[in-house]
Amino acid sequence: MTGTHSPRTVAVTAGSAFDLRIEQDVFEGLDVTLRPVDIETTDDLKRELAGVDAVIDRLLAAPYTSAVIDALDRCEVIARCGIGVDGIDTERAADRGIYVSNVPVYCQDEVSEHTLLLLLALERNLTAYDSAMHDGKWTQDVTTTQVHRLRGQTLGLVGFGTIARLVAEKAQAFGMDVVASDPYIDAEEMVRADVEKVEFEELLAVADAVSLHAPLVEETRGTMDAEAFERMKESAFLVNVARGGLVIEDDLVAALRADDIAGAGLDVFQTEPSGQTDALPAFESPLCDLDNTVLTPHVAWFSQEANDQRRRTAARDVRRVLEGTPPENPVNDPR
Repeated sequence: MTGTHSPRTVAVTAGSAFDLRIEQDVFEGLDVTLRPVDIETTDDLKRELAGVDAVIDRLLAAPYTSAVIDALDRCEVIARCGIGVDGIDTERAADRGIYVSNVPVYCQDEVSEHTLLLLLALERNLTAYDSAMHDGKWTQDVTTTQVHRLRGQTLGLVGFGTIARLVAEKAQAFGMDVVASDPYIDAEEMVRADVEKVEFEELLAVADAVSLHAPLVEETRGTMDAEAFERMKESAFLVNVARGGLVIEDDLVAALRADDIAGAGLDVFQTEPSGQTDALPAFESPLCDLDNTVLTPHVAWFSQEANDQRRRTAARDVRRVLEGTPPENPVNDPR
């Protein structure tokens, strides 16, 4: 990182997906040029972010590897418009004197609501009924043994952060019992939320639905593997609105095909298209061919309110850094 430059250049990713209305409002009165860019690969990052003083990343379509960080020779801050920063080499950024910030609070309500949406869609066989009706078929199947009430079922939460706690609250309103596994939260804290703390293996064995809410770090990557699916009830569902890397997708597909579990509701995947251009990208996965999945394209976080909030918060942190003060939401400590 070098000294002060004027005017400063701030790259804003997902240039085709969003306008610059919010960012322009935040930077009003500051001598800043906003550079909208579209990113799909790390090569795009190195090319499009050359010479910028700051980055506001609105969709994190490609990883900020050490090579990308090294190419940002003038950059002072990378602001991630979201919670997770597993796609950014924060340590390398710190070594280069670059702040990395995130938006830790903005979509908790949306993600917890989406969790229940996926669970209800699975439990109530929503997609099959909806597809049949749109095909002009009155498939009023009241003999199936696959549709059950939520009341009295057990929801297992893997991770017990803010979103998981909101999911627990909503699930309890449906009459569900809730257990959770989180090595960093003690039993007394869970009890205050009327949640029972259990070990991960026990959670898999007792839960009628397993919902993932852990961060993606080395120790959680691939948490849901073949062994985990074998421990689950055959009648149980998996819901993942957290990170695709928590699940080994090949093992999940095998479990679904073998009816080792009843189904899966997924908003995140191991490999996701960038979605930063006007054209709708293709999504290819064997999960698409299964009748016992409900799939959404990484939109659990989204509402108009959440989108505006995350962009404004990230832009404000960039402005703080360009004005010489640390961001409010740093995730690293530049040296």
